[in-house]
Amino acid sequence: MIKNYRIGDVFYKIITPKIKAKANDFPTTYSTEYCVPLLTAGAENQGLNRYARTSDCPMIINNAISISANGANSGICFYQPCDFAVLQDAYAIRVNGHEIGSVEEGLYLTGAMNKAVKDNHDWVNKAGWNHIKDDSIKLPVIENANPDHEYTVNDIDWQYMQERIAELEQERIAELEQERIAELDAYLAASGLDDYELTDEDKEILSLFPASASDEAGASETNPGNGQVRFKKFALGELFTSSTGDVDLQQKDINGKGEFFINSGVENRGIKGRTDRPARIFPANTITVDFWGNAYYRDFEYKMATHNHVFSLTGDVIRNRLVGMYIVGLLSRLPKLFSYNNMATWTKLKKIEVSLPVASDGNIDYDYMERYIRATEKLAIADVVKYKDKLIETTRQIVGA
Repeated sequence: MIKNYRIGDVFYKIITPKIKAKANDFPTTYSTEYCVPLLTAGAENQGLNRYARTSDCPMIINNAISISANGANSGICFYQPCDFAVLQDAYAIRVNGHEIGSVEEGLYLTGAMNKAVKDNHDWVNKAGWNHIKDDSIKLPVIENANPDHEYTVNDIDWQYMQERIAELEQERIAELEQERIAELDAYLAASGLDDYELTDEDKEILSLFPASASDEAGASETNPGNGQVRFKKFALGELFTSSTGDVDLQQKDINGKGEFFINSGVENRGIKGRTDRPARIFPANTITVDFWGNAYYRDFEYKMATHNHVFSLTGDVIRNRLVGMYIVGLLSRLPKLFSYNNMATWTKLKKIEVSLPVASDGNIDYDYMERYIRATEKLAIADVVKYKDKLIETTRQIVGA
């Protein structure tokens, strides 16, 4: 059962002596000397963005709810179980006649306070105590059989709060586990893999490395069966044909229809949106390079702007997505070679050399590239799975599950 309470009937403001210093007088990082978090207005790190010496703080409190009283985050509330001191533009409250008995109680009260205060106060209508104490807060109560019973703080159902937060914590853990499964399925589907476990062959591919010596033909003098791979240098002009767009597409042409519109930049891999404005359509299974040197493999058809240098590289060498990804990896050094004062042009790009694996007959070893990317994709997926497992385990430890 939920009842409305006047905030001032449930909580009281903790009167804290003023710290005789300003925020800029304190460091923003913790140390053994500056070890007491200081509460200020704001949401970052629960409003604890400065640190003071114990001797700087006339009053240190804990197990309370903090409220930001100023700024863009005026009204945001946090449960503070550990020691802190109030510096400026914020304050702390406690429950009348009741000590918050658990983290779950503190989190429930904080959620209820945020609903009651955060959306009703802002920069203009600030959330000082005198502004919020008459606001209404919804809290669970132990239902009384008497229909005329007047509910007070003594009727609040603290047990329900603890059980409800524990229930939500378990639901969150279940959500994280479902997210893990969904993300893993998505990664495997995108990569065409059945699983992410490294086989002995994968491990062997990842352990191989090129030797430094080269023969007259430019191929590394190596023995592929002796823990090494044979590589040969190729100029980009030998491998690719470059082409550019034929219409000066603009941001205004993006309408969510047609093909993807590619421009220069790294945000969203240079994809600006979709446009159906008539323009040259470039085929999938190609590589784009912009004037900064950012290279991306494209497995879809697209159009390109002409007012910025963006090149579409095509060639038989791009046998499939795996080979395309391998080559893009080799081109990741290009942004270090080009800048606004030294833009990438095809005249410059075509002279740049990349080392590709070759078979004993000197032809490009596509099989090695494909297997190498497969193995690295498994490693990447495994890293994501490990991160998600660690997140779930940390969450379990925090909530004591």
